Order: sequence, then C-alpha cells, then structure tokens
Amino acid sequence: MKEGFWGNYESGIWFPIDEHERWLRREGNAAKLGVPENIIAEFPHFADRENLLPFVYRHAPVMRWRCHGESVTFEFYAEDWTKPLELIRKWCASFAGDFLFLRMVNFRDMEIRETLWKDWRR
Repeated sequence: MKEGFWGNYESGIWFPIDEHERWLRREGNAAKLGVPENIIAEFPHFADRENLLPFVYRHAPVMRWRCHGESVTFEFYAEDWTKPLELIRKWCASFAGDFLFLRMVNFRDMEIRETLWKDWRR
C-alpha cells in the first residue's frame, strides 16, 4: 500500500491523491479540500514542497498522509490534537489492518506519536 491522501480535519473529508504538492496545486483541488482562497493565492510564492506544505498546514485545517506498506505517516499543524486524531481514526477504521503502524507528526511543535492501529483503537 503506497496510497497518498489529503484530508480536512474540520470537515472530515479526504481525497486519494497521486503526489501531495502536485495534487494541491492542481486547479480546484485546494479549494475543494477547504484551503481558504487567500492561502491558495499565495501558492505561486512557494517554489518547492518543503516550504509550501508546512505553510498550508499552518493556515488550513488540513493534513496529508501516505501509506508505506506496513506503516502510514500523517502530517498536520494543529494547536489541539483532537480533530486531527478524529480524522485519523475515521480513516483507519475504514482502511487499517491490526498491525498497521501509525506515525502522526504535529508540525506545531514537531511532536510525534507512534502506535499500532490495534493498540490505539482500543
């Protein structure tokens, strides 16, 4: 499993994607994800994903994740973990097997939480 996703933790929606930066920059995708228009207008000022993606995390209730075989990494920026964890739980309930390893990174303070899905869902 190497699928990638963008999700909005306020609305609870997610979209399967090809590549995170390209999908986000593609016409209309950021808006349907829930990124505010004034933030989308700033996209041309970012030449690379290393700067664009953290900027978007800081200014919209969005997260990205990618599956890497036996693990999945979620990245977001949030003052409070509650809403991001709700979206992660919702996605995992639909797609995760017991032994899928979850790595969750909050860019706000670079806190990282790691667990197996079977241990976390209890």
